[in-house]
Amino acid sequence: MKKIIIFGTGELAQRIFFYLQDSDDQVIAFCANKSKIDKDELLGLPVHAFENIEEEFPPNEFSMFIALAYSEMNKKRTKFFNEAKKKGYELYSYIHPSTKIWNKFEIGENCFILANNVIQPFVKIGNNVLIGSNNLISHNTSIGDNCFITSNVTMGGQIGRAQICFVGLSSTINQRIKIGNECIIGAGTIISKNTNDNEVYAANSSKKLPQSSDQISDMI
Repeated sequence: MKKIIIFGTGELAQRIFFYLQDSDDQVIAFCANKSKIDKDELLGLPVHAFENIEEEFPPNEFSMFIALAYSEMNKKRTKFFNEAKKKGYELYSYIHPSTKIWNKFEIGENCFILANNVIQPFVKIGNNVLIGSNNLISHNTSIGDNCFITSNVTMGGQIGRAQICFVGLSSTINQRIKIGNECIIGAGTIISKNTNDNEVYAANSSKKLPQSSDQISDMI
């Protein structure tokens, strides 16, 4: 059993606390920068200052998870990942038991993979990657460090490694595509060509019809 400190006190940190209640590991405490702490306790556990966390929870006895989402294009999470590593902590990774994986699978530190994903053989996932629910990550695909994959995403096989990316809800990346670093793939987007670094893609918004719902109720 691993003893875990969660960095963060926001909504994501609280959800991760509840996911880990079903694991064999135990959350011991929360932590945050001292200037961000406005309470001594969260969900029945103490909240400690990150600045001197290693004095209370030695890195050789405890692991840490950086529970920050995609703020500042994942760079805030990346910053504290690096700071926790400098303190000597092992960064904890979690895969929900309902996610299907095969033996030929590599995953780094500080990764969190939620329910009902299918991750095919020979997939490689770097450090500090968060993946939501109901995604298909096809064979031989590489996801680089510091990425955030939302939910209902389809990734074809042999997609090239990109870092610090955000992939939005229900988007699709076709087979053998190379995604540039620091790209934003918006919700519902279909990527069929290679992307360059720092590009942003957005799907067309839904069209609002002039009729009211009452006027077309007989049609549905």
